[in-house]
Amino acid sequence: MTAEGTTGHGIGGMSMPYREENRRRMIDYVRAGEKGSGGCGRLGLEVEHLVVGEDGGIVSFEPRDGRIGVREVLARLADDYPTPSFNEQGDLLGVSGDDGAVTLEPAAQLEISIAPYERVGDVATAYRHFRSRADAMLAEGGARLCTCGYHPTHRAHEMTLIPKRRYAFMDEYFARIGSKGERMMRASASAQVSVDFADEVDAVRKLRLASALTPILAAIADNTQVFEARPNRVPLRRLQMWREVDDARCGVIPGVFDDGFGYDAYVDWLLRTPPIFVTRPAAADPNGPHLRPAYHAPTADVYADAPMDVADVEHVLSVFWPDARLKRFIEVRPADSLPEPCVLGYAALIKGLFYAEASLAAIERELQVDPAVAATRGAWPLTEADVERAIGAIQRHGHASDTGEEAPLCQVYGQPLGAWIDLLFRLAREALDDDERAYLAPLEAFAWDKPWWKPGEQAPQA
Repeated sequence: MTAEGTTGHGIGGMSMPYREENRRRMIDYVRAGEKGSGGCGRLGLEVEHLVVGEDGGIVSFEPRDGRIGVREVLARLADDYPTPSFNEQGDLLGVSGDDGAVTLEPAAQLEISIAPYERVGDVATAYRHFRSRADAMLAEGGARLCTCGYHPTHRAHEMTLIPKRRYAFMDEYFARIGSKGERMMRASASAQVSVDFADEVDAVRKLRLASALTPILAAIADNTQVFEARPNRVPLRRLQMWREVDDARCGVIPGVFDDGFGYDAYVDWLLRTPPIFVTRPAAADPNGPHLRPAYHAPTADVYADAPMDVADVEHVLSVFWPDARLKRFIEVRPADSLPEPCVLGYAALIKGLFYAEASLAAIERELQVDPAVAATRGAWPLTEADVERAIGAIQRHGHASDTGEEAPLCQVYGQPLGAWIDLLFRLAREALDDDERAYLAPLEAFAWDKPWWKPGEQAPQA
């Protein structure tokens, strides 16, 4: 018998004594995020910004062509976010403080991760403070922040990665399986909202709702006017790109709608998929490299030589990018990066949908989910294929409505897309108080103001 009473075996028959312990540690990590019935209500907002020159040129990590480098912006933000983070060579890659953290995405996209707040107004204050500081610095350096789903002027291959070995490993891994990983890493930007969960039943319920609503939320927040330096009129372009990055770790969580889905099934998905790279030495070589590639072996095998610590678990969770992601909170991930009024409206929309029992129950009714099933993690009358069909319908028909006889009606789970959008905003308005309800208006207007929302006109094929 091996440690922990297991008989696990790994590569080449080598004993893998920590497989079950590590599985338990990962499940316990997620479970530790439970807030109880009275503890839910906070929103975490992450907004990725593409940094471009005033002339549309690329702004990189280091100064270039007379424009400021993003590293300098980070350094100058240290007064507001006093805790720095560095790479192995001492390059500044992030700063953080009480209100949140500012970090760099692979090609120097600037991300603000706002600390969780219960009130959308507090999220707005933190975001506006960041923008006031960053916008002023960039303007002095001939640059600006751009909130859209994809770089507005250049192709992905024209951009360089920041000096972070994590991104070098990811770049090499994605290069083995296609071109979309390069595009995702270098040229895309998103907005994500995180919500609390009370317990496992609540976590599964919200994961399922976020997964089912992915096509609709992505349509509301679709903001990709340019793709690979060419005008784009294909709906949900960034969401589709993510689906072409890596089937093993993107899209709908496998089995999320199945009977009994829970923490264990989620963790088992992570454990049977390679972690891309590992952030600690192998137990047999403690003086070996801390960062090493792991492209082919499952996570369960790669980490089975030693107990996983919190950093190991958090790394594994971070290299999976489903539509809704489970950590010690739930990330709702379908939105493109959005301008300030819309991204705050998006945070308000998520709050009104995911923190109101009336909203959750109404959406479940539209999806024909039995209320008893929602309370027991029973199987939903929905599959991963249904979500993909809904995405495909929006890409084929756009927002085409029944206002024109020639317009194909875009059906999402048996209802017109427009009806779903109306429902979500109505539910959120009913759930929010007057102050927070006001944030919805700019996003609702934006949701209907799409270049591919043309009654009587079919959207281009993806």
